[in-house]
Amino acid sequence: MLIGSAVHNLDAKGRIVIPSKYRDDLGSTIFAFKAMDGCIRIYPRDEFMRVLEKLRAGDVNQIMLRRKISGSAEQLSIDAQGRILLPELLRNKAGISDKVRMVGMIDWIELWNDDGYDEAENLSYEDEVRSMAELGLA
Repeated sequence: MLIGSAVHNLDAKGRIVIPSKYRDDLGSTIFAFKAMDGCIRIYPRDEFMRVLEKLRAGDVNQIMLRRKISGSAEQLSIDAQGRILLPELLRNKAGISDKVRMVGMIDWIELWNDDGYDEAENLSYEDEVRSMAELGLA
């Protein structure tokens, strides 16, 4: 299960360490793409294959989404030091240049420009209570 968060620095070559708490669930081959909300989503292989199957099953109304996800997706490998090389195009699209916030999202992790995450996390009390109630958690 991919939960929790961590902040790490991008090195000069564009690599970032994936925390050990995520590595076992991610596996050695992962898939990354630029999400609509400004982050980079990283999926384990099996979970990404499920995303692709859903995209394949979509109709013409989802063609732009299919293009966006499959067109920006990259297959990445976690090296022996637990690092991945984030492609420059993905880093630029997500505004990531130094500090990276990693957030576990149960089935995937998100990589955020640390400042961008602070904005994205901003959920009002009312919205949080409503969402919790809709899920039966309040």
